[in-house]
Parts: sequence; C-alpha cells; structure tokens
Amino acid sequence: MPYLLSRPLLALALWLAATLTPGWAAAAAGIDALVLGNGNTQFELDEPVPTWLDSNERTTVQEVASNPKNFVPTPALQRHALTANNRLWIHLRLVRAAGNTERWVLNIPLPFVDQVTLYQRRTDGSWATQSAGDQLPQSAWAKRGLYPEFELDLPSGVPQDLYLQVRNFKHLSIPLRLATSPEREAQRLLEVISLGLVLGTLITLAALSIIRHLEYRNRVDMTAALYGLLIAASVAQINGVLNALLWSNTTTWADYANSVMPALAVGASLLFVRRLYALSTHFHHYDKALGFIAWTTLGSVLTYVVLDRPLADQLGAAVLFVATTAGLGATVLSWRSGSQIGTWLLLAYVPQFLVLLRLVAEAFGLAPTFWQLRYLMSMGVALSVPALIYALSRATHDRKELALRAEQLPTQDALTGLLTEQTFQSHLGDAYQRAVDNREPTALVLVSVINLEHIRASRGNPIAEQCLLRAVIKLHRILRDVDPAARMGTDRFAMLLEGVASRQALTERLVKLVASGLVPLQGLQPEVTLQFQAACVLLHDNPVPADRVMQDLSKVLASISPRTRRPIRFLEPVPTLAAPLGGTPETP
Repeated sequence: MPYLLSRPLLALALWLAATLTPGWAAAAAGIDALVLGNGNTQFELDEPVPTWLDSNERTTVQEVASNPKNFVPTPALQRHALTANNRLWIHLRLVRAAGNTERWVLNIPLPFVDQVTLYQRRTDGSWATQSAGDQLPQSAWAKRGLYPEFELDLPSGVPQDLYLQVRNFKHLSIPLRLATSPEREAQRLLEVISLGLVLGTLITLAALSIIRHLEYRNRVDMTAALYGLLIAASVAQINGVLNALLWSNTTTWADYANSVMPALAVGASLLFVRRLYALSTHFHHYDKALGFIAWTTLGSVLTYVVLDRPLADQLGAAVLFVATTAGLGATVLSWRSGSQIGTWLLLAYVPQFLVLLRLVAEAFGLAPTFWQLRYLMSMGVALSVPALIYALSRATHDRKELALRAEQLPTQDALTGLLTEQTFQSHLGDAYQRAVDNREPTALVLVSVINLEHIRASRGNPIAEQCLLRAVIKLHRILRDVDPAARMGTDRFAMLLEGVASRQALTERLVKLVASGLVPLQGLQPEVTLQFQAACVLLHDNPVPADRVMQDLSKVLASISPRTRRPIRFLEPVPTLAAPLGGTPETP
C-alpha cells in the first residue's frame, strides 16, 4: 500500500518540478547556459540554438516550457520555414556572470519581421512579456526603435530560461545579438548617424535637382529629384526608419511597405535611366523592353492586393531581379557605346546586382544567411543616386551651356564669354561715378597680348584662338567673380578691379598675370608663351572721364616697347598750371 501511494506522489513531485522550474527540464535536456559578462560586452549568437516550429497557434508559453523535448538544436542563422499559420519558438538559457552589474539587451536586427515576443519568468512564477514587430504599433513595442529590442532581467549567477516567439509570413533567419546597455547605445548611435548621413545626402541631392529645375526649367531635373526622394524613402523603409517615425501606428501599411517601396524605387530607376541613356537611338528594341519592364515593376505592387501575400512576395522578388538585371544591361550598353559617364554608372549598379544575387541565393538556400546585406544594399542603392545625377548633369551640361551663351550673346563676346565693349562701357561709367562721388577705390586695366598676331601668322588662326582662350583663363585668375571684364578688340582686354586702393596692390596682381603668360602653354609644340602688357589707372586717384579713359590707356599701351622690361605702366595725371595771382591776366 505505501508503495502504491508513493508512485502518485513521486509523479506529482516531478510534474511540479517541471512546471515550476522549466530551467531544470532544459538542463536535463542538455541545454548549456550562455554566460554573459565573462569578458564579453557584445556578441551575436553563432552556436546552435534550440528551436521549435509550432503549427498550433494556441500553444502557450507554459506548455512550451513544459515540453523541452520539442526543441531541436539548429544553426544560429538557419532559414526557418515560417508561414502565416505557424510560429517559431527559440529557447535561450542565459546566466549573468557573478559580479557583473551591467544590464543586458537582446536585439533582432530585422526591421521587417512581423512580430517577436520575449517571455521571461518572474520570481512569482508568472511570465513577463515584451513584444515588437512591424505588425504592432510602435506604442506597443517593448522599446521603440528600428527593429525588435528587449531589456533582459538577469539575476547575477542564476541561469534564466527565455523563450522567443517569432511570427512571419515567409521564411526567415533570426539573428540574435546580445550587448550591455552602454554598448547597445553605442551601436544605436552609430546606426542613427550612418543612416542620417545617407538619407541627408540623398535629400540634399534631391534638393539640388529641384534648384537646377528652377534655374533651367528642365523636366528631367524634376524627375531626378523625385527619383532621389523615392530612393531615400526606400532606404529609410528597409532600415525601419519610416515604420518608426511616419507610420508607426499604421501597421498594415508598415508591414506591406517593406515589399512595395523597393519595387517602386526600382521601377522609377529604370524609367529614369531609360530617359538618361537615350538607348532608343542605337538599341531601339532594348529600349522598348526596358520601358515594359519598368512599368511592369511598378505594376507588380498591385499583386499584393489580389494575390496571397507569400505568393505576391515571391513574384515581387522575381520582378525585382529581372528589373535590376535589365538596368545593369542598359548601363553596360551605354558604357560600350562610348558614354563618358558609363564607368561611374557601372560602379553604381554592379554592387546592387551582386547583392541582389546573394539575396536570391539565400532565398533558395544556396548560400548562408548574411543579414548585414541590408546595409550593403542600402549603401549600393544610395550610391546610385549621386552617380545618376552626375550623369544627368554631364549629359545636359553642353546643351545648357550653349543655351545660356545664346541668351547672353547681346552682352557677351561669343568666343571668350567676356563682356562686349558696349556693356563694359556701361560698367565703366558707373564705376567712374562712384569713384568721383564716394571715392570708392577702383582700378581700370587695359591688357594686350602683344604676340598674338605673331602667333596667328606663324601657327594659324585655330592656334591663335586657342591661345586667346587660354589668355582669358589667366585673366580670370586675378579677377573676382564680381569684377567686370571685356574683350576690347582682337588682342586686348579691359578689367575693372574694385577695392584696389594702391598702385602696389594692382602691380602685384598684374605681375602674376605677366609671369603666368611666360609659362609655356600645355599641349602646344613647339612651345608658345603669351606676352602681356598692361596700362592702368586708379580712378579714385586719377578720375579720367569714362568717355576718354580708354583712349588714354590705349596711348599708354602704344608707347610701350615690345621688348620693354616694364610691361606694366600707369596713366599719370595731367599736370595743371598754377592760377596767376592778382586777378585775371590781360589778353594781348
């Protein structure tokens, strides 16, 4: 009889022990505790972890803890066959090293996971829960952020069993990272700064395109701005920024945006590069195919409305792969056709394509999971924006420059881009009036390239015009942007240098000009130098009227010998006679 009574009592004791102390059952199953704080402050789990794929949605954590035999050790980053109808349970046994006082944080760096719940037993036997995921509003997250993160309550020296419940609509690998609170704050700060720099650069480039549109009224610049903003939104979305800030309470859109935004960005990218490359000239059929693929990519977002989510996501991944491959093909064709910016565009698209290949290989189980690819993809996509905008500026630069010069023909010399003689005379009149009325320091300089006609006679007109343009470049080196300059005939230039108060300051500038002319011009054989001579006047000291000052300076230039050692001369004031004393002299 005592034996019969002892068996039920023993069974009851074992059941209570397994229920109240699931950690004992875990230890019996051979699960080793992971020690935290024993020389480590942050790490990612890379050892096999016990997991259980449960198809019963009503299983409670109490039942999970009571059945440790259901857990099977699996590689840390194994891709689990998650669906909308099952849940993944992960069992962790942690112990904080004796004497370690740091608080620890567990995070799962996946902004697109549907829901993660952490269960941790309290001292009274109940379970404390923390949840996060894009199917939950940020207000329901244990800690608001870009991806799930949980504070751990671990007594020193006592092993604790934790259970993670993961829900997701498609297959997923679960990276688990542990760090002390200070180390985690440093990680979070680095992530925020990096994302801020990337997003800030993209928004700045978009703003630059808007400014270019306002200046040149070119619709392509506005397209580039919209493309840059869309890429910025996509990078922000796949890294969890938009879910945390903009639609933190719109859980349905926050969940679907991770699939929709990349499709919109890639489709818009194809439309942009199609217009930028102008493939229709030499690759008419490929250009049509590229347009079809672009609009198909944009339209693929509608499949999330009419199809089952996993099927729509697989179809979207296939469309993204085809679209990215088509974009790379267009870039290669543009590069092979001799495009000057083809190399930059290849550098932008090849990394994206390689990362996408790796993601596809991971999806089919052909490559191990590397969750940091999200950062590499974000960087590759972000790099494409400055490359494409640079390509746009290069492609439209010459046309815009010609249009701008055509608009400025009434006031600028067609060859050199300097002011015409009539326009400069107007600036000279205003400067003379300011010098007389307000004593504003202003210098007027007339410069001559005295050997230009010799170059024309000996080397031909094309070389002479090239030397003239290089002379203009050398003039700009001593001019400010606000200083007017004009071409005054075949080989002469006039400059107004405001703010020059003394002869010494003006001479120092002109000495640099004369010295730069004596440096042989690059690319011309035999060597060619430019011989500058200058006639100058300080209008605030010698206010010669604007209607005759240019004639006086021309006379000074004419008086300078070609072989002189003083190529810089000043117009001296006209000497005045003293007035006679005692009244007006009688005329004979």
